[in-house]
Amino acid sequence: MNEISAIEQAMHIVYRGGWVLAPIFILGWVGWFLMLERYGYYFMLKGKSSGSFFRTLKNKGSEAAMAKLRSRRYGYFLALAQAICKERQNGPVAVRNAMEATRHNISLNLQKSLKTISTCAAIAPMLGLLGTVSGMVHTFETIQLFGFGNPVLLADGISEALLTTQAGLLVAFPLMLAYNYLASRVEILEDRVWSDALRFASMCMEDK
Repeated sequence: MNEISAIEQAMHIVYRGGWVLAPIFILGWVGWFLMLERYGYYFMLKGKSSGSFFRTLKNKGSEAAMAKLRSRRYGYFLALAQAICKERQNGPVAVRNAMEATRHNISLNLQKSLKTISTCAAIAPMLGLLGTVSGMVHTFETIQLFGFGNPVLLADGISEALLTTQAGLLVAFPLMLAYNYLASRVEILEDRVWSDALRFASMCMEDK
């Protein structure tokens, strides 16, 4: 019963907010779906700290360190380390090229959908503004037809204007905050992993 009433209430709000409220809700759902998927991918690539890898590398050698790293199955550093091990016999140029190619591919995957998310966050308040204008036009049309005598009729247009503005801002603000935080964490991750990969490549070339 509560479920039905909640759905009915949501539909009533959409009806009161006019047609603009529907695309705002769609933008919000799409934006947050993509955001949660990107956060999941980020945490998958982040993995654990590489400190234990380098300790194992120092004490037991590269084979034991790589075996420990592979046990995690996924990770940005794992992909770079595998590229280094694969090309280490071909010299530093081949290792660097393999690292750059791996870095480029993973970076593209990390950046995937981020532009779409930022676009959703940017469009939502603009749609809210469009709803505001639409609501005010509705209000003035009501005034033109019925005058100021019936405040209930005027309230429909005003509520349409306010609801769409509020909905656009409620979608945009948290989505943009989550996007900015994720983008900064991705940048930090890329810098940290690349630094660790260069360190590992340097150690591999010294042992060769």
